[in-house]
Order: sequence, then C-alpha cells, then structure tokens
Amino acid sequence: MVGTQHNKKILLIGLGGFGRNHLRAWCEMGMREALYVAELEPERLEECRIVGIAETRIAPDYCAFLDQVDVVDIVTPSTSHFELCKEALLRGKDVFVEKPMTMTSREAQALADIVSETGPILQVGYYYRHHPVSQNLKHMIRAGTLGALRYLSGHFMGFKRARTDVGVTHTDGIHFLDLFNSLVGSPPERVYAETRDHFKRGMEDWSIVLFNYPDGTVAKVESGYIQPGRWHDKVVPNAMTTKEIFVCGSEATIEVDFETENFVMHRVRHEFQQTTWVPVRDLSQTINVGTASPLQMICAELREFLSCTDTRKRPNCDVIASGVVLAKLMEAIYESAKHGVPIPLQWTPAETTSFRG
Repeated sequence: MVGTQHNKKILLIGLGGFGRNHLRAWCEMGMREALYVAELEPERLEECRIVGIAETRIAPDYCAFLDQVDVVDIVTPSTSHFELCKEALLRGKDVFVEKPMTMTSREAQALADIVSETGPILQVGYYYRHHPVSQNLKHMIRAGTLGALRYLSGHFMGFKRARTDVGVTHTDGIHFLDLFNSLVGSPPERVYAETRDHFKRGMEDWSIVLFNYPDGTVAKVESGYIQPGRWHDKVVPNAMTTKEIFVCGSEATIEVDFETENFVMHRVRHEFQQTTWVPVRDLSQTINVGTASPLQMICAELREFLSCTDTRKRPNCDVIASGVVLAKLMEAIYESAKHGVPIPLQWTPAETTSFRG
C-alpha cells in the first residue's frame, strides 16, 4: 500500500537487521525517490540497488547527504544513537531514532534540551505502541472497560542471537516497559529487578523487572534469550519468540498474543460470597481488533513521524516519554539488579505527564 506523498528528503542511516525493514517501509510508503541511504558495510548497500535507490543517493558516509535532507532516520547500533541524533538535531533536522534513544539518561536529557531549545521533532521507535491491539487496549482502559487496573504482565523472550550493543532488557523488554507506561498513563514510582549474565558478556541475557505505579498498579516484564518462545520470530531469522501481555482489571482482563494477534477479553470479577472471594464469570470472547505485520507497524510509526514533521505536533513516543523516562528507568533497573534492592524513582512534572494524551 502506498502512503501519502511528502516532499521531504529522508536520510536513512544504517542497513543492519532492522535497518533493512526501515528501507522496505519507506519504499512501501512511496518514499523511494525521496530516500538517501548511508551504510558503512558496502555489501549491505546492494539492497538499495535491488529496490531501485539511485546510485547518487547511496553512500557509506552519512555526512555526504546530511545537508541535502530534511529528516533523518537512525537505525544503527544503540551506542551510536546519541552522537548521530545530536549532530542531526543541531543541523536542524527532524529525527526518527530506533530504541533505545540513548544509552544514558544524561545523553537523553541533552537531546531533550536541544529539542526544547531549537524545536525539532524527535520520535523514538517503539512500534508496539502502533499495533491495533495496543491502541484498542489503551482505548478500553481509558473508557473504564476493565475497571481499575491491578496488574500488567509481559513476556518478551525466546531463543535467538544475543545483540552485542545492549542487554536483553534494553533491546526486548524495553518494548513492554514503554507500552505499559503508556497504558497506565504514567511512569512507575519504584522498580525492582533481577538479571543474569549467563553468557559472561557484561550484558544480561535474562531479566525480570517489577514496577509499582502511583495508582497502585503492579507490572512485571520478563525478557531473555534462554527461555523457549512459542512461535517462529517474524523479524529475527532462526529465532523463537513469545510476545504476550496480560492486563488485569477489577472488571475484566485482557490477554494478548502479539505473534498470533489474538486478543481475548475475560469478563471476570471477584465478589465476597459466604466468607470468601470467588470469581464471577460472564463472557470470555476473542475480539477482532485488527492485525499488523512488523512492516506495517514500522510504516505506521514512520507515518506518524512524517505527520508530526508537517504539523510540528509532539509525537507520542517523544524525547521525554520514550527517551528520558526510559533511560532513567533502565538505569534504575540495572542499579536494582546490582544491589538487590527496590529503587525509588523521582520524575519531573514534564516526565510525569509525558504519557498522557
């Protein structure tokens, strides 16, 4: 499906595993003729030629194109995100960057300061926020369909290659950390984490993170490379995966499997009857809320990004909500895992309200 045409010139930096998906997404959106691509590995640039990117718009050095474009899409190793974002923003470019935005909260705040002072758009790539399942679930929570939120649980795990730039919480679990903050409507006030580095790489390959939110909601996110996944991964070759969440309320519970796009509502509440609390069951039903492939989710977030560059409206996954907050949260997770204690979190008013809307 070809999307709405824009007159902006786009620089895609990085054609690694996920960068190739961004290349396909831009082409799917009808932006091939506006696209410039930079990639250090010469063999990866062949993919640009296959999809019809002109030779004059392909280069190993992004600096060759930075002054010619309006927006920059950064899909490089996480350790390079800060410097690339900073340079592009200071050159007046709107930026889309894959998660995590930065490796530290200090870097994240530095980018937030640039955005605040000079006004560019900066959107972070958390594509599960753009899945129809997530959007419908958020609407149901806001409408009170589930009653009061009580517990959220997420599993983002499965046998696959271990990334070399960040640990598994920072690459996989962080998707659901961001999604849960969005669903609850605030960042957590306390975090406790356990992590393990079975591969002895200096980065965790397994983690469980517990959150307490200000409204009393508790959340858990489990991630790892050592647990078996239920399904063949749609994005990572030769990998197994489980990507599922449970959102439990006082009136109903939602069960979601992102891989099968199965969305089940259990209308179950508990009542005190004859000295004990018993479940009162109404209907459990599978609801069709829409489907989206990984490519379609990437297209959806890139369309939002382009729309924000036109309207100058703040993206949902902006520099605060999905940048500064997530960076501070990751640091608290690793501090908790290191010392074996819960870590309290303090937020500025801007950070507290960044998920609302």
